[in-house]
Amino acid sequence: MKITCVATDPVIEKYLQPLKEIGKLKVYKKENLNQLEAIELVKDTEILVTGPESIGALTEEILKQLTNLKYIALLTIGYNWVDVDYANKIKLPISNIKGATAESVAEHIWSMILDLSKRVNEFDREARFKSAYNFSFYKGHEVYGKTLGVLGLGDIGLKVARIARAFDLKVLGLNKSGKTYEGINLVDKNTLFKESDIIAVCLPLNSDTENFIDKEEIFLMKQGVIIVNCARETIVNKEAVIEGLKNKKIFGYGIETAILKPVDKNDDYYKFPNVIVTPHNAFNTVEGDQRSYEMVISNIKSFIKGKPQNLITHH
Repeated sequence: MKITCVATDPVIEKYLQPLKEIGKLKVYKKENLNQLEAIELVKDTEILVTGPESIGALTEEILKQLTNLKYIALLTIGYNWVDVDYANKIKLPISNIKGATAESVAEHIWSMILDLSKRVNEFDREARFKSAYNFSFYKGHEVYGKTLGVLGLGDIGLKVARIARAFDLKVLGLNKSGKTYEGINLVDKNTLFKESDIIAVCLPLNSDTENFIDKEEIFLMKQGVIIVNCARETIVNKEAVIEGLKNKKIFGYGIETAILKPVDKNDDYYKFPNVIVTPHNAFNTVEGDQRSYEMVISNIKSFIKGKPQNLITHH
């Protein structure tokens, strides 16, 4: 069985060593391949292990060229970069690493919430670069006892809500499935926006969630709301956020931008000291890596045994 991994992590080969026991493993450390380069690199493989930062989008055009391909093990949770419809059409099983980095992302969301609430980064930057010292200009807010709105109660959203218990927060949740959870009050979209002091975006990106938060939604929010989006950037309309920052409706905004893509130094986000930008780093912990690669190996072994798991395709 030919197993090919195309990824950017410099130590990924160390984690994937167990795969050498079940197949012929090749590991390529590549970044931002174009379509022709990607096809050339993996054209003979039977099992492909990869992520979007290296191979780009797994389009129908690419998949058509990979005639020996039997299975894909994604290195990501999100899969909007994969042509799932075509994979279903050709009955190509694809698995993701659902939940593997949820704890890491939930903690990152909370680090942003606390940072924005107490203006930690803002004061640090201005003390560091402008010799600021007068605390009067950096008054923050306590989180304790406030209302947290969690958009999406999947693996990440539930962990964000769990951490909220330590701050005695009232937790409102929006859940497409309607499934209820202890300690979370399910509400409709408008109620969540109107009543939340803090909003955590934990939704997947799809046609229903793009621009899920726009000018109309920000208009509904409380004055001084904190929004943290560690999901996908386009779930929250950027122009609407900028407007909300300008008119001070938004007290602070935390955003995870695209993976391995630079943010221009003149970007509008950087015009506001109460914005924290991390270029797709919420998942990035030692523990998250360990769980992710363990799950990739488990997914591949399960496929070889004829019992594929964590599928994003129909099988």
